[in-house]
Parts: sequence; structure tokens; C-alpha cells
Amino acid sequence: MTYQTASSHISPGHVSAVCRVAETGYSTALHKHEEYMFLVPRRGVLALSSEANDRPVKIAPATLAVVRPSLLHETGSHCTENEHIAVYVESDFVSYCEKKANRTLSVSKVMVCSVNRSLLGAIRLQSQLAVHEPDDFSRYRQDLVDRLVATACVEAGLSPALRPAIVDRHKHLIDDVKLFLSSTLTEQLDLDRIADEFSLSRRHLTRIFRESTGESIGDYQTRQRVARAAELLSVSGTTVLAASMAVGVESPSYLARLFIKHGQPLPKRFKP
Repeated sequence: MTYQTASSHISPGHVSAVCRVAETGYSTALHKHEEYMFLVPRRGVLALSSEANDRPVKIAPATLAVVRPSLLHETGSHCTENEHIAVYVESDFVSYCEKKANRTLSVSKVMVCSVNRSLLGAIRLQSQLAVHEPDDFSRYRQDLVDRLVATACVEAGLSPALRPAIVDRHKHLIDDVKLFLSSTLTEQLDLDRIADEFSLSRRHLTRIFRESTGESIGDYQTRQRVARAAELLSVSGTTVLAASMAVGVESPSYLARLFIKHGQPLPKRFKP
């Protein structure tokens, strides 16, 4: 089934619009937009063909494709499951952001770059604050958030373009996931919360994390907790209870079991 597109998705008086699409066998006919389009896959790989590119550009989750106004293009996915976010931004607003950044988007062709944390956070905020029963204040708030999303899209587009290899894109993503996990050891985060942080599906995140690291997210978190606790317990005066709480472990006895599970010698402060 061909997805119905439009020449413009932005309502009068607004600078951007955020569209979320989840459709099996997603595809579009050849078309163009009056505004910039920033495309962020969430599940499945999209193939985007345009009159300016010699071959289809593949866009994986955690990457961003930038399509300039009036560029003829078509998008399709051979995956049974597809979900993506399309952000449409007025050209004048993009020019305004370029002047503020003192840089220019290089989009003679479809450009693919990395999705940064600012854009992921802005998209998540936009979803959380979506207006269901609009009044003047909620519409005003929504307009501010839409401007934030648009600004974050331009900021990400101004970053260096990625090389074609999807493996490289996954490496940058997994590095960010590891950093996030290390900074949230005190919290009990489930996989859905972690996946949402990076605008990915739970299934896709767990798959590429295991492919890249050779272990599950849960095992990685546990190993990091053990390593952090061992580091804390090497400091004089740190109690086992304090170390446990600092890494989000419910009790010293459970922390001891984690040390044993991961082959980490028990510090002397653990009582036999």
C-alpha cells in the first residue's frame, strides 16, 4: 500500500510539523515537499531514492536523513515492521537557524547524519506534550516544543555526514547507549525506557547492542555495577551498604552474588 503524501505538512502560522508513521510495507510514490524533511527511522531500515542521488540511500534507526525542499524523492521499506518520525521544517526557519549557527546545511543530495541526544530529547518531549484537547496555552506550548524539535533537527543536520557503513553508525549509537547506562547505574531502568531514550524499538536496541558488544544490556549493566562498586570499595571508609546503594543494588548480599557471578574478587569488607 502506498502511503499518501502532501506537498506541505505544516499548518499556517507554524514553522514545523512532526509526523509519526508506523506502517507495514511502507512506501511512497515519487513526490516533493515545499519544506525541509528530516527523517528519523525508529524501527526497520528505509531506502530513500531521489533525483539527486545515484542510488538509494539506506537509513537505519538512530540516523537522520535530510531532504531539501523541492527534491523529488520516494521512500520504501522491505521490512515487515516499519516505524519512523518525519519532521517538516519551513525553509525560512532553517535559514534562521543557519545564521545563528554561522553554518549552512549541505543538502544538494540526500544527506545522512547521526541523531544526537538533543534531537532525541526534543522528539520525546514533543510526544509527551502532544495536545489532545487544545486551548490557547497548550497550543502556545506545543508551538514552542515544535520549534525546539525543528532547531534540534537543523543542529543535527549541521553535524558531519556519516559514512555509508551501517556498522559505523551502530558504533556511535552503542557508545552513546553505554554512556547512558553508566550514568544511570543508580536507577532501575527497564529495556523500554532505555530504548525510548534513543528513539528505538526494544527489539532493535537489544539486537544491535548484542551484535556490537557480545552481551545483553542487562549483563552489561550488571558488570558495570560490579566494577563501580569495586572501585568505591577500594576507597577507605566506604561501606558495603553505601557501595550497593551507589550502584542501584538492593542489598549487600545481592551485590556479593553479583561479584561472584562476574568473577570479581570480593573486597575484604564483605563478611564471610
